Order: sequence, then structure tokens, then C-alpha cells
Amino acid sequence: MDYDPILKSIIQKIRNLRESRDMSQESVAGLEVSLRIYQKIEAGKGMPSLKTLLIIADSLGIHPKELLDVPLLRDRPLKKEFPKRKRQRVLEKKPELPLKKKTTKK
Repeated sequence: MDYDPILKSIIQKIRNLRESRDMSQESVAGLEVSLRIYQKIEAGKGMPSLKTLLIIADSLGIHPKELLDVPLLRDRPLKKEFPKRKRQRVLEKKPELPLKKKTTKK
């Protein structure tokens, strides 16, 4: 699957939210994300980490799931079908270790 359109949608959503709140890039980046990194993310030249997305969402005053709620992700199927593995049961007993006798000092 091509993830670039999804990433572009998320970046566009970040930019639109920032502009609708009349916030500067500096105020969204705050003290936890460098301004240069934030500018690269918004320009589509940098990949935000999960932590960075959480910081951006917090700065914008929204829940992080709102950043990921883009049309291209809503249309995706939720699950893929994977073949089930057959598990083999191990019936083999582990060898028992001999018990140590306690020695008492008199």
C-alpha cells in the first residue's frame, strides 16, 4: 500500500488545524519539538514519530486520534486475513533435578 497520500492527509490536517487556531509553527512546536523538525514535518520532508504526533496534538488541544482520522484511513479495511498456524503441543517431560538435602549445623 502507498502510505504517502495518508501522510500528506495527516500533514494537511495538522497545518489546517494550526492555521484555524491562528497559531504559529513556533507555538505548536513548543519546547519539546525543534522548530526546524516541525517545519520539515509540515513541509512533508520529515516523518513525525509517534511521540512528536502526541506533542503536536497536545499543542493543538486535540486528541491524537483526530490527527489520524483522515478519509484514506477510514476507507481501509480494518483487518487482513492471515493463515492460522497450527500449534504443536509438547508432551515431552522435562527431566527432574535431584533435590538437595538440607544440612543442619550442630
